[in-house]
Amino acid sequence: MQKIDLDHNLANALEPTRSPRDLYLILGSFSIFAIALLLRLWQLDQVPYPVFDEVYFPKYAEEYLAGSPTWEGHPPLAKYLIMLGIILFGHNATGYRIASAVFGAFLPVLAIGVAYRLTYQRNFALLSGLFLLSDGLFLVESRLGLINVFLVAFGLTSQIFLLSGLQHQGKLQTFLLSCAGLMLGASASVKWNGLGFSLLLFLSVLFVWVIAKFFPQQLPKSGILAAITKIHWWQYLLCFVIVPITFYLLQWIPLFMLNSGGIPQETGWGSIHWFWQSLIRVHQHMIWWHSSSSVISLDPTHPTHPYCSSTISWAVSARPVGYYFQNRDGLFSVIQAIGNPILWWLSTLSVLIITLASLFTRCRKITSPKSGYLLLGYVANYAPWFLVKRCLFIYHYMSAAVFSFMALAWLVSQMLDRQGMIRYLGYAIIAIILLTQIFFMPIWIGLPLSPSQFYERIWFMPDKVFGFNWI
Repeated sequence: MQKIDLDHNLANALEPTRSPRDLYLILGSFSIFAIALLLRLWQLDQVPYPVFDEVYFPKYAEEYLAGSPTWEGHPPLAKYLIMLGIILFGHNATGYRIASAVFGAFLPVLAIGVAYRLTYQRNFALLSGLFLLSDGLFLVESRLGLINVFLVAFGLTSQIFLLSGLQHQGKLQTFLLSCAGLMLGASASVKWNGLGFSLLLFLSVLFVWVIAKFFPQQLPKSGILAAITKIHWWQYLLCFVIVPITFYLLQWIPLFMLNSGGIPQETGWGSIHWFWQSLIRVHQHMIWWHSSSSVISLDPTHPTHPYCSSTISWAVSARPVGYYFQNRDGLFSVIQAIGNPILWWLSTLSVLIITLASLFTRCRKITSPKSGYLLLGYVANYAPWFLVKRCLFIYHYMSAAVFSFMALAWLVSQMLDRQGMIRYLGYAIIAIILLTQIFFMPIWIGLPLSPSQFYERIWFMPDKVFGFNWI
């Protein structure tokens, strides 16, 4: 009984008492989810299939249903999810896209969950969800049979379980941290760049232990940072090594049962042998796929794809991707995979502000361990891409973008807590972002536009501004 009481008391110390204001958080979260779902489901099949990489992923999912899946460049988890949509809604545009639409609708709510678990500040949490809701790239990716939204959804869910686990003790903590590890494994099982969320965990733990070792007086006696130092070694091993790796390995079994890569399948203990052989071969194939001449150009002036973009350009949305273009009787129906530009520019600026403010002790109102977590999340999901040599696209920035949106939400929430002009500036930022969302909505969901209306939304024509090209 004493152990239970201690755990209960510690959880209460880490987690603030609920108030009636939580009702506003619930209603706000539900409203954001409802709008997100509506935007993703509305005329989901209006644009003819296939669009851009829809020529790949729904096709791969259909191959699973046909019993002859292909070895391709990514792990199979996302194709299983698309396959479920096909089973429920058929071999049509809706069936190919519904899984992405549903997962995409949950993304703003998951951002709310991460922000609220991190700070228990309602404004910060709701703004995080609202800003993600207002973005165009996430909307476009959610309305097509693509797989990036699955990666981000699993990654954000892992952080909710992680932060929740750090606020509990005992068996419940182990369970929640195991769920976090499971989601980390799921994120990497969509694409390997899902490992960015695992890198975030590693950097966070390393950061805290460095403080505990060299600056113990700076480490709070309670809270999330202190909780990290109290996790047992076996919990780290079980929850963040064994669980995610086990999930990653198990998700290959359906693929290998249908396509072992030419390795004779055995039964009994022999099946373990052919599983490992297939696993090695499929990863050799994936490494080849990501390093072949079809995705890597030896001449940087002639990229392998017209929409390849430099990693540094993503933060300012310099090179979006044109997914779909149709001229019908003089009206353009277009899908541009472009972020909300005002949101992206302000979010990147917020990351820079928080980074610079962290160097000055007088800026503690802006910086804190919580804002430091946002910076680590941004760096962990962005910095590794600077090492990649293959053709890259702006959607590879999506995981990092979420943390930049949250950084902006953090600063704006601080503004709303102030009085006078600073507070009005916060409201102005929110209003401008939402108005920009409305303005760009037609080229995110393919609404018919006149040529002049289309070009009004293409702010950067080729060779007009160095490094920027929205065509």
